Amino acid sequence: MVKYAQILKSNTSFFSTKAATNLTAVFVGATQGIGLGTLQVFAKHTSSASPSIYIVGRSQKGLDSLAAQISSLNPSAKVIPVRANDLTLVKDAQTAANEITSSADKVDFLFMSPGYITNHRDESPEGLDRVQAIRHYSRMRFLVTLRPLLLKSASPRVVTVLGAGMEGKLWADDLLLKDNYSLLGAASASGSMVTLYLESFAKQPGNDQISLVHTYPGTVGGTGLKVEGLPWFVKPLYWIAVPLINLFGMTIEQAGERTLYAGTSDKFPAKAHAGTSSAAAPGSNGTVGSGVYLVGGDSKPIPGHKTLTGLRSKGLEEKVWDHTNEILEKVERS
Repeated sequence: MVKYAQILKSNTSFFSTKAATNLTAVFVGATQGIGLGTLQVFAKHTSSASPSIYIVGRSQKGLDSLAAQISSLNPSAKVIPVRANDLTLVKDAQTAANEITSSADKVDFLFMSPGYITNHRDESPEGLDRVQAIRHYSRMRFLVTLRPLLLKSASPRVVTVLGAGMEGKLWADDLLLKDNYSLLGAASASGSMVTLYLESFAKQPGNDQISLVHTYPGTVGGTGLKVEGLPWFVKPLYWIAVPLINLFGMTIEQAGERTLYAGTSDKFPAKAHAGTSSAAAPGSNGTVGSGVYLVGGDSKPIPGHKTLTGLRSKGLEEKVWDHTNEILEKVERS
């Protein structure tokens, strides 16, 4: 595990010596939990840097309250609330992303961490399972829409918090999980889809300028993670586990610093800049400085593993890329 003191030292060093002033950061899913922790520590680290901070959330009242809190942490910041009614709908993600593109000049950081857990498939009017939409499709909608702004940054960085290193089985003929949904299966499938999509995204012309990091946050207390549809016999175990996680897990501030580290450390450079970083880590495909990285809850890079190798060998990387883009384009046209 990368010691917490090292995390703090690295983040402090980045923002005091390496980061430009007037940074622009977008936070999707930062109204609670790990996203909130990341937002708060980012505000503290940039207290004299006059950043522009876009916060995407559902409740206007909640966004206004959060904006006031962040402004108190960092009076130099320009805080811009962006309302998205429901991020389980890709169309709402598109609307929010478009709002950002209409006002921002560039995006230096994109942090994404929205989500919840359910034991059953819940299909939205867009034909997508809502959990998979908020974990994968809506996040990739933000990434694709904000790409032009990311490329205007000198050092653009994207961090999506989900299930790095826990990628699992995909059904090539059922990526929508209409016939193969389960709580654990959906979790591992979404992790696989995010990683494989990022790998294909990184290969597109110009995208080697963007650092792409998929993290697993580890055990974090106080996240307020929404859990639905648990069987009656599991609920008692859940209510026992939550206090233990709150007691022994990381705080959201610690998780926030670790998430920020994933987005600032020179271990995770964009592919185009990997040659200038002697510290570059192995990427998701095992290649040092590949531009796409998996980072565990201990903040250490996770090397490419057999599950991902197997998925690639079956053509799932291309399948996920094409499928996801078809969904995004279909929703955009609707």
